[in-house]
Amino acid sequence: MGVLVNEYYKGKGTAYLRRRSGTDGLLPIGNASEIALAFSINKQEMKDYENAGGATADTATSIESATANITLMNLNPTNIARVTAGTTSVVEAGAVTAEAHTVGAQGSFVKFDKIPDTSDTITVTGTGGTPAYVEGTDYETKNGGILILEGDIAAAAEIEVNYTAVKSRVVQSLMEIGEEYEMYFDGLNEARSGKASLATMHRVKVNPTQGLPLISDDYASLQFTVDILRDDTVTGSDKSKYVMMEYAE
Repeated sequence: MGVLVNEYYKGKGTAYLRRRSGTDGLLPIGNASEIALAFSINKQEMKDYENAGGATADTATSIESATANITLMNLNPTNIARVTAGTTSVVEAGAVTAEAHTVGAQGSFVKFDKIPDTSDTITVTGTGGTPAYVEGTDYETKNGGILILEGDIAAAAEIEVNYTAVKSRVVQSLMEIGEEYEMYFDGLNEARSGKASLATMHRVKVNPTQGLPLISDDYASLQFTVDILRDDTVTGSDKSKYVMMEYAE
């Protein structure tokens, strides 16, 4: 019998997700402050009814669910799409000419069809290019459009805007509920001189986040869970269909 050696753990690393229906392979999710596996059990107890003050005669325990709890610091559009069951697409940069809008009331916001480059010229006119409206008097430029001021742009006016659109990424949420992934953690144990600490979750589903920050005082994070599911493509009586963990000696 060998001598007991305590092994302490202080983990760092990167998690990857592979869409099981795709061909892109394992793609990193980026900086995460916490990734923790959790196992929920269903436990039944048989009381000892034969003896006075009897405790428990037997128990039967089964695993009810397995999950990974993740706090993600990398809020790029790809990750936002993953945790909102969404899709992503790219809008290319370029000139936008005579984009038509109908104004609501003075004081209302007019959202452009694309994200404008606010460092470049934005012009606002009536239909056909006249009259030309004045920034700061008739409207105020914002990040995604213009705010109508109490100037010469009347309520219900038809306007045209000309601007340069920046390249952007669009997330359309709640489009892909139930997408399946393989999840892999490529980690290390700082408490053991950076030795490898790996985990493979063969089949998972990402649950939509319960909170997507739009305003925050501190660096924002995304908290979400993934359900770890049985993968019947894993064969062999000595192999888990759920999770495999590997630790370098």
